[in-house]
Amino acid sequence: MSEKKPVLSISMLVSNNRRDTIEKCMESLVPLRKSVPSELIIVDTGCTDGSVEIAEKYADKVVRFPWCNDFSAARNAGLRECSGEWFLYLDDDEWFEDVTELTEFFRSEERKRYDALWYLQRNYDNFEGTTWVDTYAGRAAKLTPETRFCGKIHEVLEPLPKMKMIKKTKAYVHHYGYVYKSEEDRQKHMLRNFTLLEEAVREHPEDIRICCQLVQEYRAAERWEDAERLCETTLKHTKYAVTNSFVQFLLVTLPKIYREKEAYAQALAELERIEREETRLHHQTKLVLFYEKAVVFGKTKREQELQQACMAYLEEYEKDDGENAEGVPTMDFAEYISPHLRQRVVRFGIRSMLRSGEYTFAERFFEAADWNEGNELPEMVAALFLVYSETCERSESGSTLLRQNLPRVLRNKDLETNVFAELWRLWSERAASWAPGKREEFLADLESLGLRSGNFSYFHLLFTEEKKITTPRDLADYYEKSDRKYDAEVSALLFWNAELFPRVSEMTSFEDYAEGVSLLLAEKDEAEVEELWQRLPEVSSYYPEAKMNFWKYAVMAAAGRRMLLEAERTENTEAAKTEIRARLETYIAAVKQYYGNIAEPQTPDAESGILPDEVRFARAMEDVLSTEEDRATWGERIKQIAKEYPPMLPVLRALLKEEKERREQNTQNPQRQQDAQNTRNAQNMQNAQNGESSVNSAQKELLALAAQLKAIVRKQLSEGKTKEANAILAELAVMLPDDEEVKELLKGVRNK
Repeated sequence: MSEKKPVLSISMLVSNNRRDTIEKCMESLVPLRKSVPSELIIVDTGCTDGSVEIAEKYADKVVRFPWCNDFSAARNAGLRECSGEWFLYLDDDEWFEDVTELTEFFRSEERKRYDALWYLQRNYDNFEGTTWVDTYAGRAAKLTPETRFCGKIHEVLEPLPKMKMIKKTKAYVHHYGYVYKSEEDRQKHMLRNFTLLEEAVREHPEDIRICCQLVQEYRAAERWEDAERLCETTLKHTKYAVTNSFVQFLLVTLPKIYREKEAYAQALAELERIEREETRLHHQTKLVLFYEKAVVFGKTKREQELQQACMAYLEEYEKDDGENAEGVPTMDFAEYISPHLRQRVVRFGIRSMLRSGEYTFAERFFEAADWNEGNELPEMVAALFLVYSETCERSESGSTLLRQNLPRVLRNKDLETNVFAELWRLWSERAASWAPGKREEFLADLESLGLRSGNFSYFHLLFTEEKKITTPRDLADYYEKSDRKYDAEVSALLFWNAELFPRVSEMTSFEDYAEGVSLLLAEKDEAEVEELWQRLPEVSSYYPEAKMNFWKYAVMAAAGRRMLLEAERTENTEAAKTEIRARLETYIAAVKQYYGNIAEPQTPDAESGILPDEVRFARAMEDVLSTEEDRATWGERIKQIAKEYPPMLPVLRALLKEEKERREQNTQNPQRQQDAQNTRNAQNMQNAQNGESSVNSAQKELLALAAQLKAIVRKQLSEGKTKEANAILAELAVMLPDDEEVKELLKGVRNK
C-alpha cells in the first residue's frame, strides 16, 4: 500500500463455508490493485474454516468483529478503517470476470465527476452456471464523512446518489449466492433472513425500506398472502409521498404478486390502474410497469398487446433517467434498467412476432437488438432471416432489414457461421417461392453491403440464378474477396470446366482439393458417379504435370465410391452375379497408382501401422483374394478386415454373399455335394464334441463381431464422427434387427 492516500479502499466480510470462492475473489482484485493505489480491509466475522487465512495473504488489514446478527454493523467496522477517495465492497462468494473497465475509471479524471459506480452482479440459477440474471449492484461510492451502511440485513450504502451521478459499467461479478446445495440449506438461509427482517419490521414499522425487503423475501419463499398483506399495509400507512422510490417499488410489486399467483386478470387490472392514475412515476418504475404488462400479455397469449408493451418499454428505456428520480433505483429496480433485461424485452418482442406472424414492429425490435448480449443470439439471427423472408414482399421495411442489421450482426465474429447458414437456408428453402425480381433484389441487398468475408463472396458467386461461376473474372473476384474457406466447393463446382478448373487447381491446396472431390462424389447418385468415372481420362488433360497426383487421387476416390455404391445396390437386390469383385480390383489398382510402391503387398508389414487406411485395406484385400481357395480361413479373414475397416462393410458383405451363392451352385455337382456334406458332418461332429453346434458357433462369432463394431461406434460418437458411426450402425441393424442397443444407438445418431 502506498504511503499517499489511496484512490480506492476495498472492504469485504469473510465468513465460513467460502473456501471454494474466496481465493477467486482475492485473485480477481489483483490486476485492479496493481494498477490503482488501493487498500484491502478484511472483516473477520468469526470464521473458523481457514477462509480468513486465505484472505490474509492479500489483505492490508484484518479487522476482528464478533458477529451480532447485524450486517451493517460488520460492514461499518471495515468502513471505519478505510481512507481512500472511493470505497468498494463485495462479498466473499463473488469474483470479477474482468476489472479492466473499473481500472480505467479509477485511474482517470472521470472518477471526479461521479458520486457512485455500479457494476453487474451475475446471479446464477445453478452450479453449472448455464443460466443467470444480471442486476446492477451499487457497491462503490465516493468516501465521505457521511458514508455509512444501514440495515441489519440487505444493507445499503448511504447517502444514496442521484441517478445522473452514477457511473454504470459492464464489469460483472460471478455470484452463486442464490444457489443451494440442498433444500435444507435454502430453508436455513431463508429462515435467517425472515428472523432478522421480521424483527427489524417490528422494531421499525415506519422504515419502508425494511418492509420492502421483507416483501421480497416473502415472494422468494412463495408466501404470496404474507407478501400481499405487507405490501398493502405499508402502502396504506406510509408517510412518504408517491414520488418516493420505495413507495413506487411497492406499487408495482403488488401486481407482480398477483402475476406470480397466476391471477393474471387481477395483475393486469392493477397495472393499468397504476398507469392510468399515477402521474408521477419514475423512469425505472415505468420500465417495470411496461415489462410486467408484457409478461402478463405473454401468459395470456395476447401477442399484439405484448409487442406494444415491449415497444413502450424500449421507448421509455431511451429517455433520460437522471432528472425525475428521487435517489437511486430501489431494490430490483436496477435490473429493469440493465442492458441484460432490455435484451430480454427485445427477445420477447421477436418471439411474439414469430408466433403471431405480425411484423409491424420488426424493424424497431431488430434495431434495438444487442448482437453481443446473451446466449440466444443464434436464435435471433435465424429470426432476422425468417422475418426478412416473410416481409420482403409485403413492405419496403422488410427489404431493409438485412441492409440495416447484417453489418451490426457481423461485428460479432462468432455469428458469421450462423449468418451464412441462414443465408443458405433462405436461398435454398424460401427464395424459390418469392415473386420474380425479389431474388435479384436480395442479392443486390447483399452486394450493397460490400461484405468482404469469404462467406458472402462465396454466396454471391455460387448461388446466383445459374448457380455457377461463369468467367475467369468471376473466379478472380472470388479469390480477391474470399478468405478462401470454400475452395473445396469451388473445386467441386468447376471440376468439368476446362477453362476455369486449371486456375482453381493452381490456387487450391491438396487438402481443399480432396475435400472438393469428396463433396462432388457425395452429391451424385450411382449413374452420375459412373458418368464421372467414364470422363476421368478426359479430365486428366486439365491437370498440369505438377498436379497429376491430384488427378490420381480423384481416380482413387471415384473408384472407391463406385465400389461402395455397387455393393449397396447388390445388397438391396436379388442379383445373383455382381461386378463387386471387378470394382474391388479396380479400386486396389487405383490405390496403387496413387500411393505408388508403398501400396505393394511386399512392403514390410512393420510399416503397416503408419500406412494410410486406403493402402492397408487394399493390401489386406489383395492378400485375401490371392488365397481365396483356402475356404477354411477365407471367411474369417474377411470378418477380421471388417472389424478393422467398418466403412467397407458393404463391400465385404457383398463378397461373402457372392461366395455363398457360388458355393451353393457348386454343391449342385453330386460329387462336390457329397464332399461338402462329408466336410460339414465332420465339422458338426467336432462341434458336438466341444459341446456346441455349428449354429451356436456362428451366432457367437456374429455377436462377438457385433460387440466389437458397437465399441467402434461408441468411440466414433464420442469423437463427433456421426457419419461414420451411422454407416456402421446401418450394417449392424441388418445383422441384428432385434438388438435393443443397436436401436438405441441409431436413435441417438438420428437425434444429433
